[in-house]
Amino acid sequence: MKINERRVLLLSIIFPLYLLSLWLVSMPFLGKLSFDKMGEKGFLSAVSHEKRNATYHYVLGRFYQYNSEGTDLTKAIKYYEESIRLSPLQGGCWLDLAKVYRAAGMTENAGNALERAVRLIPKSPAVMWEAGVFYLINGDIDRSVRSLRNFILLNPERQVDAYDLVWKIPLDSQYVLENLIPDSYPYYKRYLLYLISTNRIEEAKDLWNKIKGLGLSVEDELFLRYIDFLISRHLYEDAGSMWKDFIDKKFKEKKENQPSLLWNGSFEYDILNGGFDWKISETKGADVFLDWSMHIFGDRSLGVTFDGTQNPDITIASQVVRVAPQAKYLLRGNIRTHSLTTTNGLFFSVEGHDCMGLYKKSDVITGTNFWREINIEFEVPPECSAISIKVRRERSSKLDNKISGSAWIDGISLTQR
Repeated sequence: MKINERRVLLLSIIFPLYLLSLWLVSMPFLGKLSFDKMGEKGFLSAVSHEKRNATYHYVLGRFYQYNSEGTDLTKAIKYYEESIRLSPLQGGCWLDLAKVYRAAGMTENAGNALERAVRLIPKSPAVMWEAGVFYLINGDIDRSVRSLRNFILLNPERQVDAYDLVWKIPLDSQYVLENLIPDSYPYYKRYLLYLISTNRIEEAKDLWNKIKGLGLSVEDELFLRYIDFLISRHLYEDAGSMWKDFIDKKFKEKKENQPSLLWNGSFEYDILNGGFDWKISETKGADVFLDWSMHIFGDRSLGVTFDGTQNPDITIASQVVRVAPQAKYLLRGNIRTHSLTTTNGLFFSVEGHDCMGLYKKSDVITGTNFWREINIEFEVPPECSAISIKVRRERSSKLDNKISGSAWIDGISLTQR
């Protein structure tokens, strides 16, 4: 055979192989080029150029599942299934396929796909959440709660989402405690705060009893938050019992010097801002503080300074006190002032705590005064079991209304007549 004929024959064999190899090499490049264009046409073009790329099929499935112009569940299922056929170990693809099956009403298929996703990526919060929702919708409460418990453990920041979901259906409080809430104080604490925020009284009581039964140490902030919750729900007996236990432990070395129903009437103890202690308020133009240099009883008083720039309406201090309905009481207190301007100075008031028929206020103290004793006598209405004692300043309607000066409060007591 001549040399030229051999060259032609060789080229006829090599050139097609070269073209084939060039085509094979260029397919991923062309696929990526089409994929980078985004949109349906780009995704379809990418799939046509590289049919065995599981990622392209998966992304096209997501496009049809979440397309803002209209979903196409049939096409989404088609491309998800093809992606899984090419690469069966994609936990995320199994999860999305389960969602599409569920949306299409293919419950059995959705359950099977979801179980595959759980087995492939058991540490995924998204998988556990989807499993919890799926089983809850289909009435499998036990599996739903187990999945949501795992979701809470994997993603504690979103545990409230699980609580919201579970409480959309009627479940026994003890069942939730035993099966949903992880056995650890931080989870108990967060769940208690959730129950308080959603006004679930009995469930909060069950959880609190469990916390105490386990002998877990509860920080003051949570203790006071729970007592405040009981007070807000008018459970004064329960709140009072808890408050007594709390102060007996916290202030076991100290005793109140006066036989008063008020707690910390001379401000000798640090103010807790919760429970049956004082709650202190501040606002712009007013500074409230404990003063060791000015007092008539004990070692310090409660002081307030106004800077003359504002006309505030402020409850400087308030305290909820348990009382007996239809009983008579005497409130006493002492106020000292220095250059307190405006006609609206400081006064004491007594009013029912979430009950009608009781409101009394003392004289208003302004200017400069040495310690002045303030007295208020009152009778509790039949429906009242608790009252609020307040130290107030009301907003003035006068032109010269910006208050300045200082005042001190000390030696407040409440006794039954």
